[in-house]
Amino acid sequence: MKNALFAILSLAACLALWAPAQAESMGRVTPVVTVVRSAGPAVVNISSTAKVRLRAFSSGDDTLDRFFQEFFQPLEREQTNLGSGLIIDGKKGLIVTNSHVVDGGSDIQVQLADRRVFKAKLLGADPTSDLAVLKITPSGSPLPQVKLGDSRSLMIGESLIAIGNPFGLQHTVTTGVVSALNRRVPTGPGEWMGGLIQTDASINPGNSGGPLLNLDGEVMGINTAIFQRAQGIGFAIPVNRVRRVVDDLLAHGKVTPVWLGLELQDITPRLAGHFGLEAPSGVVVVRVEENSPADQAGLKRGMVVLALDEASLEDTADYQSRLGSLAPDQKVKLWLLEKGKRSTLVVIARRYPMERAKELLWQRLGLELGPMDALAAQRNRVPEGQALMVTKVRSGSKAQRAGLQPGDLVRRMGRDPVADLDEFYLDMVRSRHQPKVAILFQRGRAQQVITFGR
Repeated sequence: MKNALFAILSLAACLALWAPAQAESMGRVTPVVTVVRSAGPAVVNISSTAKVRLRAFSSGDDTLDRFFQEFFQPLEREQTNLGSGLIIDGKKGLIVTNSHVVDGGSDIQVQLADRRVFKAKLLGADPTSDLAVLKITPSGSPLPQVKLGDSRSLMIGESLIAIGNPFGLQHTVTTGVVSALNRRVPTGPGEWMGGLIQTDASINPGNSGGPLLNLDGEVMGINTAIFQRAQGIGFAIPVNRVRRVVDDLLAHGKVTPVWLGLELQDITPRLAGHFGLEAPSGVVVVRVEENSPADQAGLKRGMVVLALDEASLEDTADYQSRLGSLAPDQKVKLWLLEKGKRSTLVVIARRYPMERAKELLWQRLGLELGPMDALAAQRNRVPEGQALMVTKVRSGSKAQRAGLQPGDLVRRMGRDPVADLDEFYLDMVRSRHQPKVAILFQRGRAQQVITFGR
């Protein structure tokens, strides 16, 4: 009896060892399996705890809610955000994730695939690109890390793999193909994110922040779950933009936009016919800023920019999203149309000169801002440091036509609270190519969102 039982157990052990070996020999180790085995250990789970402010009064009407919020103390509660991330430097412990995963987080924890848990430090975040960089301090040997590829090499129809680590228990893997490139999707009222990779690989909040890889195991993008109403559609931030943002966050703690010095206009069907174009694509140069990179390269008003670095331009929003992937001092080749003749010019992208931001605000909106003084804070019942103040309004400007006056307060730009003048200028520079910008103003207890067009 004992011998028979021993034989059965021995046979079971042999089968257990033989089954994986058989799987290997039967060709079941596909390229997807190989990539997951290689990149999976560098995909981590991230959890962050943040305090969120809740309205004590909510009617469903934003205008009414803003009025009553002066009379009701907002409530606070803790909220835990979960997402994924990927290790890009195993020696330094650098991790990239989505900024919305760690937004406002005071306690950020990173759990590796081997279940080790580290407390993470936020080195920088850029909500515009939805990217953030974390640092953990590993002990012993370097951590596993991913290999970054070149998103310019992506092809429509190419197979992709999305990996996430949503709960720190095990990896989630989905597969798909490149459905489209340079996609633009809404991220909020009047706000867009462009230049994205679209894939039919399932991307949800669990694998948001994780890598999107090609079959060579190279990271092509960072998954971002920003279009939750869509079914079977996922989006990722191209890895070339990730490189650019990470470099800026590590060096400066923030991302300064690059600058060519062009003010552009979309090609309408009517303009397309005027320029002899078959379809309304590309952008028209309506102004070249003096002493800008474009000015120095020889661009002129009236030229049509058809393509940037061999990729066709759709419109000004597409142009702005392409700028987000450019690094300072990078050479950019423009395909141009002027008076029926096609040509190319090379422009060197530069960091936007922030000393011009004040003039940009004055020319575009007709506003001059400054810190809110104590008298204005008391008059408007706004705590100091939580608003900026209008100090001057240009005659005949959009601001004057909207009824703005010196002494009015600026509370928000888009969804971002306004308190620091330099941060406001940075947001203004980032939105300079957008067709509209929405700003929340306050006078006394009355608040109003004013949308400024081009």
